[in-house]
Amino acid sequence: MSDVLDETYLPFPADQLREHFAPVGTDKTSADRHLDYYRKSAQAYRDWGTNQPAGSPAQQAQAKRRALQMQKDERFWIVTALMSIFHPRPRLPLVAALLRRCLGDVPPMDGLSSWEQALAPEQDLRLFFEVSLPTPPEYRHELAQHLNERVLIRHVLQTATKTAQGRHALEGATKVDALLIAPETGFAVLFEAKVLADASCGIGFDVLRNQLARNIDVMLQPNPNLQKPLTRRLPERTCFVLITPEIFRDHPESRLYGWLMRDYQHHPAALRRDLPHRTGTDFASVATRLGWLSWEDCNRVLPGACSWLPARPAETG
Repeated sequence: MSDVLDETYLPFPADQLREHFAPVGTDKTSADRHLDYYRKSAQAYRDWGTNQPAGSPAQQAQAKRRALQMQKDERFWIVTALMSIFHPRPRLPLVAALLRRCLGDVPPMDGLSSWEQALAPEQDLRLFFEVSLPTPPEYRHELAQHLNERVLIRHVLQTATKTAQGRHALEGATKVDALLIAPETGFAVLFEAKVLADASCGIGFDVLRNQLARNIDVMLQPNPNLQKPLTRRLPERTCFVLITPEIFRDHPESRLYGWLMRDYQHHPAALRRDLPHRTGTDFASVATRLGWLSWEDCNRVLPGACSWLPARPAETG
């Protein structure tokens, strides 16, 4: 297929990828802005193979890192993995098989007895990438009351104080790497993708805020002001799934997100600790809706979904 963006890391045409960016207000160009990133990265990758730059060894090394970024780019990995599983028909068995690997045999919430029921009807199931979800106002209010504790650098504290006094947001929208939604049932999954990077922490004006807690926080917040079908997502029927290389799931102590995921999944009190503004939340229920998936799992559900991965020793032959 000559019109695909890259035969290995994004084997889909731009027009097909465009369908997977959620509508944003009246902005008709947001999808094109997203696509521009993928096009430029894919072009840089092709150019490296045909016209490697001259210059000093340091300049060549820098150019190589930029050109080959696609090989470790979380955005390319998750787009290709999830689109590969989402687009075959029927899609529901593959998507359900993927969710069973990280969230259990049945959906971890009341009222849904099977993944097939949660994801139905198949034709209405939607998959979006790089979705911006608003920060909960309760968190913004709580942070404004504790800036002196959460900001350690003087000039940053001054900026944060002015921001709060001007009634501006102390934390912007959270961009989730992917969002799967079944509008009919309100079921949804927020995905956070990692390749080599760790979870970020000390986000914005809060040194205690970590990336996983931030994702879970927006997961628990309804979005009535977004466009359809995002408005149909029910927080109590939304799950959070972390996708990483399997080696980091096997060795969770090697990454901050490994410690956090184990803590959040097995100790609801850890969620209460990191989301203190969510009073009255059933964190025991939230903990059951957190899953950890590997890129290798995607290949097990659909061989070739992540075709760039080397075969694991137990899977050869």
